[in-house]
Amino acid sequence: PGLAKRERDLELPPWNKGRYGTAIGRAVHGVLQVVDLATGEGLADIARAQATAEGVSDRLDVVERLVRSALPTRVAATAATSRHWRELWVAAPVGAHLVEGYVALLVRTDEGLVVVDWKTDHVDGDDDVADKLARYRLQGASYAAAVEEATGERVARVVFAFLAEDGAIEAELADLDGATAEVRTRTAELAVLSAATDPDT
Repeated sequence: PGLAKRERDLELPPWNKGRYGTAIGRAVHGVLQVVDLATGEGLADIARAQATAEGVSDRLDVVERLVRSALPTRVAATAATSRHWRELWVAAPVGAHLVEGYVALLVRTDEGLVVVDWKTDHVDGDDDVADKLARYRLQGASYAAAVEEATGERVARVVFAFLAEDGAIEAELADLDGATAEVRTRTAELAVLSAATDPDT
């Protein structure tokens, strides 16, 4: 639980691969993949194209407002002035298992790499944010572990940015070292379980 994500559908068009969520969420990710994070230049046209591609042209205003809420965030501002990668596919062995996924935004900072995940979940108050962080804890830690294995660099922080039409909420994953340690423990347990159930062993 918390580690497995749906397998990639290789028949999906390129702009959909790796982004499994609502059509609005996919459109938002698509815009944030290419829009200028410093100025937002061209946002309206990019949003229109992505909303059309995802079949949600009637919700274009929502897509645009969600993206606009991302641009003033601290993580977007840091990325705009730092080396960064967007919708970055990462795959690396963590223990005896391959962990793979798409990192929405990876930023190199003086303290280390920062993994950012844009979320379009509705959140209602601090308690709901805490619940969401608990829900996404192992997902974020899995990304961090895979990035560290693939790059040999330290991931200093994992930040979830919950986008909303009235503004974004940035929430950092607490005790990242403990969470990545749990991911490594669970992948090791999976290896033991797989070996125990393999009829050829």
